[in-house]
Amino acid sequence: MRRKKRPIWHRIIPFTLLVISVLWLAIAAIVHEATADDATDAADAPVAASSSASASSTSASSTAVTTLSKTQVAAKQQSIKQALNTYLAQIIKSGHVAVSFYNLAPVAGSTAAKAKDASVYAEGALATSANAQTQMVAASTYKLYITAWLFHEVATGAKTWTSSDESGFQAMIVNSQNDYAEAVLKSPGGTPINTYLSQFGITSPFHYSGAATTSSDNLLTMLKLLVKGQGPFANATYRNKLLTAMGKQVYRDGIPAAASAADPGSTVQDKVGWLGTTDNDAAIVTTPEGQRYLLVIMTDNGSYQNFSAIKTYAEKIQTIVYGS
Repeated sequence: MRRKKRPIWHRIIPFTLLVISVLWLAIAAIVHEATADDATDAADAPVAASSSASASSTSASSTAVTTLSKTQVAAKQQSIKQALNTYLAQIIKSGHVAVSFYNLAPVAGSTAAKAKDASVYAEGALATSANAQTQMVAASTYKLYITAWLFHEVATGAKTWTSSDESGFQAMIVNSQNDYAEAVLKSPGGTPINTYLSQFGITSPFHYSGAATTSSDNLLTMLKLLVKGQGPFANATYRNKLLTAMGKQVYRDGIPAAASAADPGSTVQDKVGWLGTTDNDAAIVTTPEGQRYLLVIMTDNGSYQNFSAIKTYAEKIQTIVYGS
């Protein structure tokens, strides 16, 4: 007997179900693998972030500049000023010495400015003086006052700077010659110059008779105006003219010699003066590390044009404040 032929869909349905099952298993496997990868990534992410944070922290720690705390800064400043004042008290006992010291901030970008104790040397933080208000013979330091008056006259249009002024000025500052300074002083007389200087708190240096007088603090005031470019030194061209001449002045046995002995390579722009037993020096000092300070030392019990005592005092002062 002939068998009855089965419908074609009896064969198609099982095959279709088989294909669907295989596809389902394949899809399930893919989904499982993707889920596992996501879980692995999520697990690894905190580790990576932690590692990155740790590396960043290590880098910041290695590049950070260690600085002194406020307490440490104050303690070091107190220690320096105490040592400095003790020394100044010793050298003024005779009554023949006056000293004014003023520290400037370290030169921007210098080794001193980047040092961990840079805050110790904030401008004026270590300033001190001894016998600084006493009026003493100015000798040729009075030429700083003459210069201030000259620059003021030029700035106000009362004077035109000539080649004769230039040569006279250079001789007055670099070689400390008197002719030009005396001619300038004679022209208006001391009174208008004294009046002009009084606005800066400077006691009248010029008198109807006798030598000019001044104090170490008054000379320090001139140096402050000079380094800050204020008052008579506001014009940069004339200010630099004076600073350059002071850097070239030829009598360098006082503060310039002291600064070089305390820290070789130090540069000094100064104006000296001597008359009889008086020897004075008013200076702007810059060390190779970038420390800067103003120092005025006046003495009136020495010998003619002998700056050895000033050298001794200045070297010790620099060493106390900035080390050797």
